[in-house]
Amino acid sequence: MANTENIAHAVIEALNARDFAALAAKVNEDVALSGIGEGSDNGREALRERFVRHFAANDETYQDALVMSDPPGNTVAIRLTARGNLAGGSYSKEKILLLELEDGVITRMAFFTGS
Repeated sequence: MANTENIAHAVIEALNARDFAALAAKVNEDVALSGIGEGSDNGREALRERFVRHFAANDETYQDALVMSDPPGNTVAIRLTARGNLAGGSYSKEKILLLELEDGVITRMAFFTGS
């Protein structure tokens, strides 16, 4: 079983630092993506491109992580507070980051935003 708590916090740290190399090291080369920009996509390069565009538009950081996982550690849900700035001002909202893992490597990454 992967140490899901460590993986979750490493992903959040990489996102907040805009360290796409560190993030890419945690994901499968064909990682499935959704909730980051429009539609879905696959691959490390798509991951980098989507997050670069997202952070350029939102200047978002993630805090207050609550990490939950299934017993084998294959599915991890992270409840986050996303704080950022848009042209209209600052915001704070809840997001869920879903990670699916295989042998400790992220095979799927999806963001869900609360209303």
